[in-house]
Amino acid sequence: MSRPPLATKPESRSLINPFAAYAAGFLLALSVYSLGYSDLYPPLQTPLECFLLATCGICCVLAIRRRDNTLALEFEPERLRTQSLMFLAIMAVFIAEVAWNGGVPLFVIAAGGEANYQEYGIPVLHVAFVGFCYFYAVYWFDLYLIGRGKIFLFFSLSAISTSLLTFSRGAFVVTLIAITGVYLQRRGISRKLLFILAALFGAALWGFGLLGDIRTHGASGESIILKVGDASDKFLQSNIPTEFFWPYLYTSSPLANLQLNITDRVAPNSPELYVFLELLPDFISKRLVSEETAASFSPLLITEQLSVCTMYGRSFVLLGWVGLCISFLYFVAVCSICLRALKNSKYFVATTGILSALAFLSIFDNMLIVSGGIIQVLVALALKLVERKPTPGTEMQLSTAK
Repeated sequence: MSRPPLATKPESRSLINPFAAYAAGFLLALSVYSLGYSDLYPPLQTPLECFLLATCGICCVLAIRRRDNTLALEFEPERLRTQSLMFLAIMAVFIAEVAWNGGVPLFVIAAGGEANYQEYGIPVLHVAFVGFCYFYAVYWFDLYLIGRGKIFLFFSLSAISTSLLTFSRGAFVVTLIAITGVYLQRRGISRKLLFILAALFGAALWGFGLLGDIRTHGASGESIILKVGDASDKFLQSNIPTEFFWPYLYTSSPLANLQLNITDRVAPNSPELYVFLELLPDFISKRLVSEETAASFSPLLITEQLSVCTMYGRSFVLLGWVGLCISFLYFVAVCSICLRALKNSKYFVATTGILSALAFLSIFDNMLIVSGGIIQVLVALALKLVERKPTPGTEMQLSTAK
């Protein structure tokens, strides 16, 4: 006889999906931008505001529709032996890459040495390592949440730690947001949790700014970030701690860069480069387009220290408003296809968390082409192809009835 369906909780049905994350990210960026704390920023023009608000509105509708059709599946327990072998394989590759590169980047830098963490890893193999390591970090955390054992929490934290040891801050942030999304999907949202998350978020923002100030204080003791971001009198007279100017600048400056490119774009349309640079993963595009060519089509920047331009920056440089529209439709199509393909898979919750993280971070860059993010989704799709179908009655399906 088949085992009975596993129990579920009503609060598992939540608006944790990439469409809601996209809307949350860009609405947050627009709200922060409107504070007017930097004299460096150009005013946002109506066409850009309308485009972003329209895409957020579309994503809100898609998020609600996705919520009504969300499946949260819990399958038969994973074989610990199989997962242990995967964990050992990932750690073995990590050790091999450390040996190949002559040390752990974090320790080398802490000791005063030099480590080019952007070129870290064994060529070709590192791409696969990134995908499997960080995908399983999220998946193992999901297994821990549904009661498969603390060993999976150990596996997850160990996998996450490799991003810190290799100074891969982008991968760490993506994974951290992804596991937060997984937690909210499994445990739901409560007032207590919102308060805790808000407190942790505020502390993280303050800590981010504090570390920045410690690293960049000049001889005068004044924060360099106030000069870099050309802090306005409104901010200087607000009595807001300088530490919070750092997250303000990093959250809002991508929109300033995007507006600058919309206002001053001079590059001709380049459909071929748009396909290569904005639709293909970067581990493929860098083999098709030279660094010099890619650099020549880099977005304009309000200052060289603030170098990100949202997911739409280079799209506009390469193809104008048509590029922005195609990029948004591409985002919607990729997320929709992935969620549909994995809806009956044990990897559904983990992949939803990862896609949500990529969507939220689209306020900084086109995360659907960044290796540290999209490869995790590709790994999930590949695992889905070899996934064994559960015996009828052993899976739990979250009711879609209202």
